[in-house]
Order: sequence, then C-alpha cells, then structure tokens
Amino acid sequence: MKRFMKSFFVALVVGALASFSVLAGDKGKVEKKAVTFPDDIMVNGTLVKAGEYEVKFDEGTGELSIIKNGDVKAKTPAHVEPRSDKAKSTALRTIDKGGSSELLGVTFGGSNRDVVVGASGSTSGTQ
Repeated sequence: MKRFMKSFFVALVVGALASFSVLAGDKGKVEKKAVTFPDDIMVNGTLVKAGEYEVKFDEGTGELSIIKNGDVKAKTPAHVEPRSDKAKSTALRTIDKGGSSELLGVTFGGSNRDVVVGASGSTSGTQ
C-alpha cells in the first residue's frame, strides 16, 4: 500500500508540474529575425544607422532589441497585438518625423501577432 501511495503521489506531482508548464504558454518566448534598415532610424531616442541587424523581441520582459554583431544597439519597451492573418514576411513599420524615421513596430514572418513599440496600453497623440 505504501508503494502505491508513493507512486500515486509522484504521478500527481508530475501531472501538476506538466499542467503549470502548459498554462505558462508563451511567456518568455523570444523571437529573432535578421532585418535590413535601408535608412537611419530612431529607436527609443537612439539613432540606429542603416545596415543589417538582428531584431529580437523578448515577450517575457516586453523588450525589443536591435542587435548588430552581438552588441545591443538599441532597446525599447514593446508589446504584442493580434493580427487578422499570418504575416508572409518580416516587416518593419516606421513613421517619418520631419526627415528622420522612427520605429513603430515589427511583424515577424509567419506570426499572427504584431510587435508594437511602447508599453502595453500606451497611447500616442502623434499617430
């Protein structure tokens, strides 16, 4: 009987841990893609020169990073918003601000969500 109870308890603990991992879902998910900035662009007040970079979004921290050769060139808070369909390719969304461009968001190819610069629920009167 003791052996049965120990086995039952171990199975219960393993089942509970598996349930927690399923419920955690995509928290901490990191998406990365190589992109080319055709022009200089402002990211959270930092000028990022035209060129090839890696764009990384960490959903756990809510942070979008622009990386070149392993060095983080710029970081900004970001959040995800649902899309009506899956994106066919990775795309950058920018806005022209008087001769300079500012990053508004990133869409990763194959994703049904957009990464939008700014903390979740933030609003901007300039859009």
